[in-house]
Amino acid sequence: MWCLALSGLPALFAGAARAQTGPAVLAPLPAVAAAPASPRRLDDFLLVARQSSPLLRETANQVRQNRIDSLVRARQNGVQVGGIGSALYYPSITNSKGESVLGYDNAISNGGNYAAFAQAVKPILNRFQLQNDYQLIANQGQVLRNTGRLSALDLRRNITDQFLTAYAAETQLSFSRTLLTQLRRQDEMLRQLVNGGIFKQTQYLSFYLSVRTQEVTVEQNLLAYRRELGTLRALAGVADTALISIEAPNPPTHRPLAGLLAPAQRQYTLDSLRLLLDRRAVDASYRPKVSAVVDAGLQSSSYLPVALAHSLGIGGGLQLSVPIFDGHQRQLQYQRIELSERSRSGYRQFITVQRRQQYEQLEGLIRASDALLGRIREQLRVADALVGAARQQLATGDVAILDYLNLVTSYRTLQFSLTQAQTDQLRSRFALDYLAEQ
Repeated sequence: MWCLALSGLPALFAGAARAQTGPAVLAPLPAVAAAPASPRRLDDFLLVARQSSPLLRETANQVRQNRIDSLVRARQNGVQVGGIGSALYYPSITNSKGESVLGYDNAISNGGNYAAFAQAVKPILNRFQLQNDYQLIANQGQVLRNTGRLSALDLRRNITDQFLTAYAAETQLSFSRTLLTQLRRQDEMLRQLVNGGIFKQTQYLSFYLSVRTQEVTVEQNLLAYRRELGTLRALAGVADTALISIEAPNPPTHRPLAGLLAPAQRQYTLDSLRLLLDRRAVDASYRPKVSAVVDAGLQSSSYLPVALAHSLGIGGGLQLSVPIFDGHQRQLQYQRIELSERSRSGYRQFITVQRRQQYEQLEGLIRASDALLGRIREQLRVADALVGAARQQLATGDVAILDYLNLVTSYRTLQFSLTQAQTDQLRSRFALDYLAEQ
């Protein structure tokens, strides 16, 4: 019934062995590269996001706390010294015949108990329990480090997705500004042609309206870029608010789907190891527990200085704790662990199939995007040539203004489609790269 993945056992036991070597000085945090104050490239935004993310800092601190837990467990297995003091008086009331009316039997209580001593306790014969505890702590550390890797990947995915959105908005803004510049140049030329009687005033008004509409489009695209850039900076933790131009991202290389050592898959391997250690912890809790006990101090039934002075001593021995019956709780705990293992196996099987399906789907989307981009670029090349030719003929009055505006509208639509297709292709490529590492 137990489906145990063994790929993480060597590292897990190695971590446990390091924990058993005793106290160690925690290593300082590694030095990191300085993040730019106003990032422009995707890598710069990712660097700033990693350095400013409170979630990643918290995970790093939890990993360091896990190392401290290992040191704490080592101290718990050492000698524990405690001080014990007591001053108890047992009154006794007698009648006229000297018979006890109220109070404990003096043979038991001796009238009082006065003690002050130090006691040292050391667990012994607990190697199985100790090793399992170390391995549990090591497993927790690996889970935390793996969780940190997953969190870093999720952060990279969110930043990358928003960067692509901001880059698409900037690309659209750049195209709108370029088109507006061209229309304004044509506007000056058309005014001269209208004054020369080549075009009617009503025809020019249509072009004039198109220029004003393009100016509004530029303002809208500018606001959209400001919004997307601000969202990107907020996600990455960048304080800069100036309007800058971000650089085009480099498409990632095509990598195969990550295997069992990937963070998403390794999480279930570590869960399997933890369930095995939980079962061993149940076994360890039912083993006899033996401790060596030594104490030294004074104990006396009298508080008088003379009695206390003659009551100094030492003592020692063994303490034994043996579980006898607990209502079959052990079997119930086994059943709980087995149910957890079934859930773990189901999740792992589901995510394995899901990741493979997502990877193949993204590969298909990338191939389709490549074909679509090729068609759009070819159509855009033809549209650009037509607009250029119409622009020249417009100067001689051989092309109607409305026909020219229709060509410009078609060119604008194709350019928008190109921006969308390029962004979608980049999203698919980065999503594929994310799956290849996740």
